[in-house]
Amino acid sequence: MLIQIDHIHFTYPAGVKALDDVSLLIQPGEKVALVGENGSGKSTLARHLNGLLRPQSGSVWIGGWQTTRHSPAKLARRVAYVFQNPDEQLFQQRVWDEVAFGPQNLGFSPEQVRKMVEQALELMGLSASSQLNPRDLGYSGRKRVALASAIAMQTPTLIFDEPTAGLDASEQEQLGKVIASLHQQGKTILIISHDMDFLAENLDRFVLLQRGRIVLDAPAQDFFSQKRVLEACGVISPQITRLSQALKQPSLALSVEQFLDGWE
Repeated sequence: MLIQIDHIHFTYPAGVKALDDVSLLIQPGEKVALVGENGSGKSTLARHLNGLLRPQSGSVWIGGWQTTRHSPAKLARRVAYVFQNPDEQLFQQRVWDEVAFGPQNLGFSPEQVRKMVEQALELMGLSASSQLNPRDLGYSGRKRVALASAIAMQTPTLIFDEPTAGLDASEQEQLGKVIASLHQQGKTILIISHDMDFLAENLDRFVLLQRGRIVLDAPAQDFFSQKRVLEACGVISPQITRLSQALKQPSLALSVEQFLDGWE
């Protein structure tokens, strides 16, 4: 569903201006990266999409719902959010119960919940851990449980905050496949991350924030071609992209496969 953000402002009680006249339109099914230095406003912006924060001026619309007119619990039917730290999100005694909590509270039948949980656990490689306590898993395991909890809700929009933090290479590869699968289902995916290598390989559109303002919004290849803007905002391009630029490849490479194709 369409996400429309119109001229929103937000300042925290301590006086920190986090968002300054931000407008953004996200079409259904897009894969969007929110990037920028710490304190640039990425997470603040994302938390306006599920009602955890409300704009002090301007408006946010999720598929025709203005967020200020609906509770976060109701908005959870449309937007699922995974926090950067899984320990801020997990509270059940079993992995199964944790992943089932969202669908159950959205009113799905027991049979629907079972199917949704099984699918999410399988996607995140957690089927064998379904009866364990999430706290008995390592950090990456708890991270995958939090991701599975959001995926199981089958919301049209998913927001992942630093999803690759703590994941090893194989787990990151698995996450990339999960994102591709969700995209095929028509989901809108927003990812907040500093992991440019992962983002470049898996997302299509990049939105760069600096001091609460959007300074660049572009498709991936156009985005990473703006070296001066990225450097001024503290964003380091993927290693393979920097090598591609240094060797002056005609088409900027965002992955190893694209880099090798550039020499054919």
